[in-house]
Amino acid sequence: MLKIRLARTGKKGQPSYRVVVADVNAKRDGRVVERIGYYNPLPDPIQYKIQEDRALHWLSVGAQPTDAVKRLLDKQGTMDRLSRLHAGEDMAVLVSEFTGEPVAEAVEAKAVEQAAELVDEEE
Repeated sequence: MLKIRLARTGKKGQPSYRVVVADVNAKRDGRVVERIGYYNPLPDPIQYKIQEDRALHWLSVGAQPTDAVKRLLDKQGTMDRLSRLHAGEDMAVLVSEFTGEPVAEAVEAKAVEQAAELVDEEE
């Protein structure tokens, strides 16, 4: 089973964390599957950034966030977008909503790919 959790970095008294996807049996700072972000609790306001597309991917395949990471994902809005992803919305649209980048080209390219696959299946 996979967990999305924090791995501590930084020197004594100055913690900072990486947001990682790791096996539930791996040590806190041990082997990770993928690093997807960071969290720094020291500055005011706190600094954190989690890659939206990777977080949605891992959550959709069953990775469970720890309580601390779940709070960060809630602040970022990822958990709301996850429920919309499960409802059938396209991931490219959801990620572009977070990043603010235009999505028309990505969605159009995906539609063309799907149409080509349908044509191939019919032949």
